[in-house]
Amino acid sequence: MEDPQPLRPKQAACLVCRRSKIKCDYSPHENKCKRCIQLDSECVRPTFHAGRQKGIKNKRKGLDKALYQIEQAIKRSKSGEHSSEDDKAIGNLQALLEGSRNARSTTASSHLRRGSSQFNSPDHNPDLSSDDDDDEDELDNTPDSSHTYMSLHHHNEESLAIDDAENPLQLLARASNLQLSPKPISGLSPKQPGPRAGRKKQQQQQQRQQQQQQQQQQQIQQIQQLQQRQQAEHSDEDLEMQSFFTSVRVNLDVGDDIDPISMGLVTEDEAEQLFAFFHNKLAHTRWGLDPKIYTPSFTRARSAFLCTSIMAASALFLPSAGALSKRLSSHCKTLAHRVLTKRHKSVEIVLAFMVNVPWLFPGQHSTDDETCWYVNMATTIAIDLSLHKLHVPMEILGSGSNMALTRGDCLDPRTALAMDGFGQIDHTSDLGQRLLRRRERCWIALFVLERGMSLARGRPYTVPVTRIIKDCDQWHRSGIADPMDGHLVSMAVLRRDLDGLLNTVRALCDGSQGISTDGGLIAQSIQSAIERFFDQWLTEWGFSIGTGPQRRLPPYVEILVTHTRLSTYGGVINHPTAPMEVRQFFRTAGLSSAVTVMRAAVQGEAQLQSIPNNTTIMVSFAACFALTLSAYATGGSNLAPSIRNLIEETADVLERIGSATRHRNGLATLYGRYLRHIVKQAATTATTVDGQPQATMHHHEAPLHRASQLSTPSAVAASPHVNPMGPPVSQPPPYMESQIWPGTFQFSSMSDDQIAEVLNQPGNEFDPSFAGLSWEDMNTFDWLSWPNLAEFGS
Repeated sequence: MEDPQPLRPKQAACLVCRRSKIKCDYSPHENKCKRCIQLDSECVRPTFHAGRQKGIKNKRKGLDKALYQIEQAIKRSKSGEHSSEDDKAIGNLQALLEGSRNARSTTASSHLRRGSSQFNSPDHNPDLSSDDDDDEDELDNTPDSSHTYMSLHHHNEESLAIDDAENPLQLLARASNLQLSPKPISGLSPKQPGPRAGRKKQQQQQQRQQQQQQQQQQQIQQIQQLQQRQQAEHSDEDLEMQSFFTSVRVNLDVGDDIDPISMGLVTEDEAEQLFAFFHNKLAHTRWGLDPKIYTPSFTRARSAFLCTSIMAASALFLPSAGALSKRLSSHCKTLAHRVLTKRHKSVEIVLAFMVNVPWLFPGQHSTDDETCWYVNMATTIAIDLSLHKLHVPMEILGSGSNMALTRGDCLDPRTALAMDGFGQIDHTSDLGQRLLRRRERCWIALFVLERGMSLARGRPYTVPVTRIIKDCDQWHRSGIADPMDGHLVSMAVLRRDLDGLLNTVRALCDGSQGISTDGGLIAQSIQSAIERFFDQWLTEWGFSIGTGPQRRLPPYVEILVTHTRLSTYGGVINHPTAPMEVRQFFRTAGLSSAVTVMRAAVQGEAQLQSIPNNTTIMVSFAACFALTLSAYATGGSNLAPSIRNLIEETADVLERIGSATRHRNGLATLYGRYLRHIVKQAATTATTVDGQPQATMHHHEAPLHRASQLSTPSAVAASPHVNPMGPPVSQPPPYMESQIWPGTFQFSSMSDDQIAEVLNQPGNEFDPSFAGLSWEDMNTFDWLSWPNLAEFGS
């Protein structure tokens, strides 16, 4: 049988047999040779070449050729017989090795080893090829070269595939095992053999090198892009989960598209002037901002809403800033709705809502302005940012200190600063302390604003009494305190402790049931509890926040304090369990407080030019309270006309304040006009019912000194012990007749004692059958019933 071997076509040996230098034995009908079948490896046979190309003495190709060239270059550099081309090739190889080591990472090393396919292709450094047979023989016979060559191969040579030759980083990793000389080779004096190739061949080689360098750069870029995509794919899911469950962070409302200065609404100089006006003229009515922190530059970087709100509030009171005020106010509303839709949150946004509340324009109805919505939004954001928590380092809580604090009431200062975006600031530094204090000031101001709004409008409280509010009595005593911090804390303490006073008064009324006790004693107990509460507050805070030699309270604070006293009486007036003496006390003392509120507004007009809307409602509430109660005076008393006279004066003041500038559009103007309207209707109704104007009273029957000698407790309780604002009021005759309503008292020029004297004179007591107002009615803003107030004047 003839051997089929001579009949099969010529085909090159496979790579495995070539490496092992054995004959590649295969059959025509089989895809693998016997050696590859034995090793169970891939049998790759390149295209058959009949022989070497003319002039080529080196048989090596592909990976073997590249490694051989590198070895020859290194060998010549050690022996000193190297050329500049060898130096250049070795330098390029070292640079590539260093670049590959720096580019690899632990997560993407496998991708990098497969990604670049042409770093050191066999044609990359054609200069390394040698045409000398002596060099080839010398390499084969050198033990070091043989050892180096073997170290470049895997321990199992049969496991190597063609991918090794096509993977440039794998080739570099294998070539990096060659030991390069650590000594600089520039100091050697090798012989410089002349190039054998012609000029044309050198130009072709240079072109190929440039093309290969461009390919390498493109491949590096592709590898980097591939690595970024793979990292993004692996981390997208983790990032989404982490971002969803991370702690609360601020979401600032900043950007050129909403910044009022970048938008061209104001210039930087105008912004500086408007900020200075706010801190100098309006800070006494809108507490909560430290002028040393909230400069124009800082505020712009934190909140466009707050920056615009401060400037809009200032422009509202500048006579020549009508157009500017309109632009800024419109932008404020836009930013407020943007906060809701974009879910912005920061301490500055809470302050922005509070800055807008005092001077919001009236809506279509007396109760549909945006005040309640703004306060609720500010409360929600403040609680989200943990403004209600004390700043206590966790190491203090964990050290077993005697502080009666729970972790739920505390927040680590470092966490608070990081939450606000100031994680790089030390919480013990001056700036860190100011930034932390601004959070506490914001919460206290929000508590005072919300409680005042609720008292003025008859709404239930929503801001809780947290640990900061409970412990704020000495908060204003700090080296970095703002001058207005004392006023803020004084009102916070008053609002905080009011609930306890109301509970005490109600308990005294309820305790009088079923026991044969004297109603006068119950009235005296209630009087003592109320007077002790306000006297204690005035003793503690009158000196620190008062002005002038007599330490008089500012008119704004005086109105707030007296209205709080009025709310106390309104909360328990006509209490179902109260004896007759207690009811009489509530009504007389409540009328005294209402008159005092209106007197403070009239006397302090010059300092109330920026009166907030809530204060306007408080004054109007006092006017309606006094108008209603005075209508139930017995006999031919002229108390009702005197009260109407005072309400007329108060209405004039509110109108003037509300129209301080042409673009003011203040709520005070609307309330002042309506108060005048209902007073005139009340006077007309009273004249119609009686058939003639009410008779005046003979004042000589009650001298002034009897105010302290009355047997009823209402005489003493009528004086709210709150000093009026302004210069010392002269002591006019207590029975000065009014020019508006002849024969009536001029309450606006009376002192506290004079008002008490008038209200407790014989003939000015209330009808015992008067029971038209319930506890719930007097404690709600709806009790005012604006459309029906005229009937209360009868």
